[in-house]
Amino acid sequence: MDNAHNPIAVRVENIQKIWNKTRKDKPKAQIFSMVCSTEDFPLLDGFIRLESSVYGKSDDSFVAFMIDFYDKKSFYATIIEQWILTFEEDLKKNPGWKWEDFEVFKQILPEIDKLSIENLKDFYIKMLVSFKKFEAKTGNLLIVSFLIKKATDSDLLIESIKELTVLLPENIGFLFLDYKERKLYTKLIDFVKQKGIIIEIPNQEINKAYKEIASQGNPNDPQVRYRKCLFEIGEAAKDKKQEKVKKLGNELIDISKSTGETSFWASSYLVYASFLFQFKDEQELIHQLLDKGIKITTPFYKDKQDIAGILMQLLMYKGSHYSLIGQRDSAIHYFLKQTVIAKELQQEMQAINGYNYALLLAARKRDGQYTEILNDAFEYGYALTDEALKVINFTFIANSYLENESKIGYSEKEAISNRMVLIFGENWKDNPKQIAKQIQEEYQLNNT
Repeated sequence: MDNAHNPIAVRVENIQKIWNKTRKDKPKAQIFSMVCSTEDFPLLDGFIRLESSVYGKSDDSFVAFMIDFYDKKSFYATIIEQWILTFEEDLKKNPGWKWEDFEVFKQILPEIDKLSIENLKDFYIKMLVSFKKFEAKTGNLLIVSFLIKKATDSDLLIESIKELTVLLPENIGFLFLDYKERKLYTKLIDFVKQKGIIIEIPNQEINKAYKEIASQGNPNDPQVRYRKCLFEIGEAAKDKKQEKVKKLGNELIDISKSTGETSFWASSYLVYASFLFQFKDEQELIHQLLDKGIKITTPFYKDKQDIAGILMQLLMYKGSHYSLIGQRDSAIHYFLKQTVIAKELQQEMQAINGYNYALLLAARKRDGQYTEILNDAFEYGYALTDEALKVINFTFIANSYLENESKIGYSEKEAISNRMVLIFGENWKDNPKQIAKQIQEEYQLNNT
């Protein structure tokens, strides 16, 4: 496979070389923390994906998981559950695989929340050992890679990982992906001593790779012209060149319209408007652009999933910009419009996100509107399955409902709280604070 002219592939290959050199220089290491700049993180993701495929260049075997950390017990339960469910999906594509112990491990899932922390740890290690045996490869490491995006208690996370590392057999390792700005796993590497190492990835200048990609191909091809224009508008926005952003934004719209693809055309209005957010005197133009995108997508969203996704983003951007300029009621209106469409299309995560944004704004008055939104949000979310809620930010709504709703009795409150503990762990009430902070950062709702 020749990647000589693919600038992203070249940079991923650089990371592969760094990994292989590290393994050669530190053959006894089992615990790795690979860190890079935030901008270069897609390259780490590419490295893991590549090494998990038949195109990997390492002798090691890679499996990857992305999770959040809330508490020790839910962490152990989640990494077991994800492993079993992931293998079950892979088994559908590879029916010839014969992991003899899999069915036995699978039987634990319905009862996993009843296991103690010690039992969960032992079970996880037993599962890894069994999988390594199933893999039937010797002389290498089975590398379990983790991207832990959010950790409510970083010290407890490190303590939880430490307890697993002391149980690891010599042919299994952990790889934790991290940002240079965070360096979450330094204490862990210090703890495991010669068995651990931090792998710092030098700046790979991914923006240069994007620019190279944007310029590749026939310069008259609309897709090539669009990519090039998109990169240039991003650079102009970064440099705060307002008039250049507007010139390129109009060019972006013209290029996308010429393709005849509705989703492509509508997305250009979304992209152009998003780059104008930083310019306070462009409020009118921002909403003109978003409204045009909404007008283009509304007739087709029920039939085409990609168009529906763009419409929901356009409505969310309307809401977020109204919030940014202090128009609370308009912001809530558009967040809820997005939620209505998401519910109609059974996009559960998008629906809950819309409720969260609307609630955070409505909470400032705590009036009848807030209560109505909260009750609707709770009724909708609580009716979802436990499996669905595990990947949705529902704890903000649940906690707000328990604190605000005076009509429900003790037994009902206890039942709600117990279900949240079952799904999100003992420290589930810490999560709403994190979600509120995250929403404020993403949509800058604190500017009102």
